[in-house]
Amino acid sequence: MRYKNNMLKVLNRALFIFASVFFTGCVANLANSIGVDVGSCAQSYEKFVAGEYRLSAEIALGDKDEKSKLDEANLLSALQAGNSYFFAKEYKNSLKMLDASEDIIKFHHKKTLSANTSDYIASLMLNDMAIDYHASISEAVMVNTYKSLDYMALKKFEQARVELNRAVERQRRAKETYAELIAKQKDAIAEKKREQRSDAFDKTLNNPQIKSIIRQNYSTLEQFEAYPDFINPFTTYLAGLFFAIEGDYAKASSLLKEAYGMSPHNKTVESDFEMVENALLGKLPKDRFVWIIYENGLGPIKKEFKINIPIFLASNKLIYTGIALPKLQKRQQATQNIAVFSQGKLLDKTSVISDMNRVIQTEFNYIYNDILTRAIFSAMLKTYAQYQAGDENPYLGLATAVFQLLTNRADIRSWNTLPKDFQVVKVKIPESNKLLLRTGVHNIDINIDKDVKHSIVYVRIPKAMSKPSVNVINF
Repeated sequence: MRYKNNMLKVLNRALFIFASVFFTGCVANLANSIGVDVGSCAQSYEKFVAGEYRLSAEIALGDKDEKSKLDEANLLSALQAGNSYFFAKEYKNSLKMLDASEDIIKFHHKKTLSANTSDYIASLMLNDMAIDYHASISEAVMVNTYKSLDYMALKKFEQARVELNRAVERQRRAKETYAELIAKQKDAIAEKKREQRSDAFDKTLNNPQIKSIIRQNYSTLEQFEAYPDFINPFTTYLAGLFFAIEGDYAKASSLLKEAYGMSPHNKTVESDFEMVENALLGKLPKDRFVWIIYENGLGPIKKEFKINIPIFLASNKLIYTGIALPKLQKRQQATQNIAVFSQGKLLDKTSVISDMNRVIQTEFNYIYNDILTRAIFSAMLKTYAQYQAGDENPYLGLATAVFQLLTNRADIRSWNTLPKDFQVVKVKIPESNKLLLRTGVHNIDINIDKDVKHSIVYVRIPKAMSKPSVNVINF
């Protein structure tokens, strides 16, 4: 009886929220409550892939609540704007939005840790899409990575150092951070098992038939070459490169060694590691170098797929119900690589340092069991509530059935302007201080200041016909 009363309380709370937005005619709020994105991310994305980076940022900012100091509901808009402003060379605006993004990420983290179990269960009566978007760990790492690039472009190298240290530390603490964030899910399941006083939850969650259904519908889940959990080789490499340019060879050595371990066939990483090791032996580099870093194409996005799975009711009666799950879909490179020329002579070509398909897939594979558990747990709560509400009142039972149908949505949101891969090549700065970069249909002239020690040329091309973004960062 206690379990039934508690479940009906949670159901009534969720139905009240749902009904209030429905009957007041608030279409946007209703859409959000059942997990439909009504923001401007799609329009911002279209401008981004066209190479209209400033306009992309401005459109993304249209979703932001200007009256709110911390707009926790629009993290994706802040991420998109911060990313776009960097490629539009508006570094201060980029930092402003990336700072806002980081504040929201920290807010979400604290809110998750402070929430009680009943709040978590009530959120499951809607779906993940209906709550504010929470950044993945790989996205949080990229926030600090882009902030470091903004600071490098502004020649604020001490601040760039701080952001790279933060990015590396985020990666180091990633498993611990994720364990903290997922603890509420484990507490909620344990509480429901105690309330129900039966083994129905365990029978459902551990049902081998479910595992078989998932394998059949998700056969590619583990068919990839993984990186270490939550590690982006590009962030590690960029930190190592920055510290090498700054002359902190001991720190650079450790980071470049790690990057080389993840990209053993990349000759630029190998060359940089050897350069740093020689510097530690007293053989300091005498040449001036330029590194061309290429953000190529678009990384994977999530698509929804639905399946029917068996669950046990409190009475141990076995029924089938639907759940919605996310599935990663790969996207294309813009071009194969960038060829670097000087006075008509081919110097070298970029090669992959980090495959974002592998970065995101590695993290997705790590957290997938928890996503699946949450989807099953949510379906069980709603199905139990539907049967219990039907016992109280047939019309309430019908309402909860409709509610369950409308809220059976997978969270397919993501920071969709990240690249498919990061590429890099290092060449000596020619005496002319001029380079020509050729890739696809693009010919890009680069002029490097004659007085600089080293340079990074940072190129972004989302699709083959996109207008390239080119940032020259001098040291």
